Amino acid sequence: MCGSKGLHRGQSGARGTETTRGAKVPVKDRKHRDVDPENESRMEEQEDSEGTAAELDEADASAVPAEELIPEGEEERVEPSEIQVLQDEVALLGEQLQQMRECYIRAVADLDNARKRAKQAISEARHQAVGGVLLDLLTLVDNFERALETANPGADARPETRAIYDGVALIYRQLKGLLERRGVRAMEAVGEPFDPSRHEAAVQVPADEDHAEGTVALEVQKGYMHGDRVLRPSRVGVAVREAADDR
Repeated sequence: MCGSKGLHRGQSGARGTETTRGAKVPVKDRKHRDVDPENESRMEEQEDSEGTAAELDEADASAVPAEELIPEGEEERVEPSEIQVLQDEVALLGEQLQQMRECYIRAVADLDNARKRAKQAISEARHQAVGGVLLDLLTLVDNFERALETANPGADARPETRAIYDGVALIYRQLKGLLERRGVRAMEAVGEPFDPSRHEAAVQVPADEDHAEGTVALEVQKGYMHGDRVLRPSRVGVAVREAADDR
């Protein structure tokens, strides 16, 4: 018994303290009895594990949930702000899209107008270039017509004279055919109402039963059309009513 008590005191002196719930406290007075060293070691390990578990439970109990760290209403203040920013960006993109659409429409309209103007300018330039040449050819036609009208040799003319006249008439017909193939045609003026866009008044002629007032009574120079354009207006005499003699 003494031997075992001496052993117990030696072990108690070596430890000095006993672990209870993770804290070192002095060993209380125990009943003096024989204790198996292995049992005592297991008891100490069990006490140490119980103390560690208790400390973990206290740490878990004192931990603050993550949700409680966010002040109440903070999410409500952040989310509307982000939504408003997105709405502003969408509105801005919508305005930019509308502006780009309007710019595109204007650009397409400007391009279409530019094409029309270019086409009209090309047509006008072509008409002016061709018209100048055709007007010069019309002068030749006029000269041929006057020559054929005044130099007609008649049926009893000599064969040589008749041949020259027929040759000139052939050239005149060829020239007329060339102009007709190019879209040039003579205008009928006599008997038509006077039109300033198609006729040029050269003289005034008294109106009679055959020619009413304001109509073309005679043609001084023939006029021509090139397509739907007036190449050269007709120089005409316009029928007018004579004024009564003052008495």
